[in-house]
Amino acid sequence: MKPRKIIFSLSRKRTLVALVLFFIVSGVAYAGSFEPSDWTREPTYLGKISQKLGFGFLNITAGWTALFFEPCKDQNFFVGVGKGMGFMVTNTVGGVLHAATFPIPLDIPLPNGGIAYEYKK
Repeated sequence: MKPRKIIFSLSRKRTLVALVLFFIVSGVAYAGSFEPSDWTREPTYLGKISQKLGFGFLNITAGWTALFFEPCKDQNFFVGVGKGMGFMVTNTVGGVLHAATFPIPLDIPLPNGGIAYEYKK
């Protein structure tokens, strides 16, 4: 059996590029409203990158738990499931980005401060 090639027409490619750019721009605008991560308050470069790496690994490994935690926290179960799914994706992807870019002390803010601080409230 031969593998099938996926062929996109020019209009589909343009639509796909427009959607990707829209989500990137809207995500950046939305992320501007989040508070900076706690590791940014570290005074030294070594402190910042080590805290950022640990923060990233924590969000990678425990980001999926927001799916179960949020429905229990909210008044409306279905709203909690929706928030949990959103936080699960943003915390896990944010953790990957934090871990991948740990040598650069540039913050990528996460909703509710990421998984480390989500459970304190």
